[in-house]
Amino acid sequence: MSLLNQSERVSKLQLNAWLSAFVGWIFDYYEVFLVTFLAVQISKEFHLQPGQTAYFFSLQLLALAIGGVLFGYLADRFGRQRVLMWTIVVYSVFTLARAVAPDYPTLLVLTVLAGVGLGGEFGVGQTLVSEVMPANRRGWWSGMLYSGTYIGKTFAVIAGGVLLGLIGWRWVFVVSGIPLVVALVVRFAAPESDVWERRRAKAPIDWSALRRPSFVKPFVICVLAGVCQFFAFYGVTSFLPTYLVENQGFSLGKTALWIFLTTVAGFVGCAIGAYTSDRWGRRVTLSYLAGAAAVGGLVLGLTWHSLLDSLWILVPFLVHYLGTAAVSVFGALFSEQFPTEIRSTGVSASLQVARGLSFFPPLVAAAVYPVYGYQVIVYAGAGLFALLAAMAWLFRERRGEDVDEIDDAVSITATVYPATTSIAEEPSS
Repeated sequence: MSLLNQSERVSKLQLNAWLSAFVGWIFDYYEVFLVTFLAVQISKEFHLQPGQTAYFFSLQLLALAIGGVLFGYLADRFGRQRVLMWTIVVYSVFTLARAVAPDYPTLLVLTVLAGVGLGGEFGVGQTLVSEVMPANRRGWWSGMLYSGTYIGKTFAVIAGGVLLGLIGWRWVFVVSGIPLVVALVVRFAAPESDVWERRRAKAPIDWSALRRPSFVKPFVICVLAGVCQFFAFYGVTSFLPTYLVENQGFSLGKTALWIFLTTVAGFVGCAIGAYTSDRWGRRVTLSYLAGAAAVGGLVLGLTWHSLLDSLWILVPFLVHYLGTAAVSVFGALFSEQFPTEIRSTGVSASLQVARGLSFFPPLVAAAVYPVYGYQVIVYAGAGLFALLAAMAWLFRERRGEDVDEIDDAVSITATVYPATTSIAEEPSS
């Protein structure tokens, strides 16, 4: 019997597994948002043109996709806990190295290498969490894992808005290497997935399964769902501060408040989604959250000019960003579409490939809104979220099912694996 079946309450080992993945996810979004602050000083020091600076962002997103595919595969081959530690070490070491980069090309290479490590963290961590947490709470713990993004954004604001001016971009990279300590915690405190250990010990992985419809179909659905989410979110959000300041005459303070409210609304939506995921199911939760983002976006677009200077505009605005937390359902939902043998590959690769492709929306938004206005961008985002709400029903619903039951339903082989002794401790909470 797996660790999942031991108790409905969470043991210390299970909590350690979640915390290790949670901290990794915090530094994922910390890094992504931090570079938007550091780019200003870096551009000045290396005398960069705008086009050169753009490579800093684009290559980072590409690296995330590469890391998601690479470390997802490695986690299926060598184990979730071990590879999660590797991802943190890779990110931390190359982040520290960026502090002494002698020139911009070197900095770009180091940023790509750090991004590769970063790209593997969420998918591998999510797979570990899905396999060790109680089946009836998997939705909650997976959903709250994503809430680390909001903490990461906050840390990025502190590092980029406060530390950067005091110590400079090189020392900010030194401080950002702290996750290296987390790698030691992961190594000694977090458990390995006993489900993965059992199946890996019984038979080698049949990698030809990656070419079969049983893998390809859910993988494509996961990628398309991720594309809808990330294209909609980044398309609407990327140039929102610029538009509000330059086109609507908002002060920086008022604009910052709007961006802060997106974080608050997203966190609330994340908590709500995590709660209902285990009670109403993944598909229902994904559908109503994406639907809320679609409705909020539609109303926001319709009232854009009439209410933009009124506080009432914040009602559809907050509804829209609450609904963007639909992404918090992806962790549990994606992990339940693949068998243990290739689960990490499926989850990590699909999520990060979709995320890596999200470097397109800002480019499109930058070209569209100066000509057609920002309403078009908002409407497009609403349409993509509506599509995501409908796509939710293409997934298989596995709420509350033990990992062994999921494997029986989506297994790539006909092998039956006997139960083994669990490593779970006595419940601590």
